[in-house]
Amino acid sequence: MAREDLELRLRRTGGLAGLAMVASVDTRDLETEEAEGFAAALDRVDLAGIEERPDAAPGAADTFQYQLEIRRGEGAQTVRFSERQMPEELAPVVRSLMQRAEIVS
Repeated sequence: MAREDLELRLRRTGGLAGLAMVASVDTRDLETEEAEGFAAALDRVDLAGIEERPDAAPGAADTFQYQLEIRRGEGAQTVRFSERQMPEELAPVVRSLMQRAEIVS
């Protein structure tokens, strides 16, 4: 399988402390296995349907909100979702990005 290069940027807001966190990764900088894991996980997710998934009532306390920007080749898309809308298949991608995250002001 040919390696697909991806650039990902995740911004998380909300939560108890309300601190914004940002992480990014370019799969060209990763080992092949980890890079392919990102691509495979994203291929299993209906990115277009995430925002339509059920969410908590508006203003639900302490809910994390995510914005994920994905660049594949010449294409790019941005997906916004809450922690309650996050598909199970996307959780490993978010966890991996959050391990790289930094607090921003």
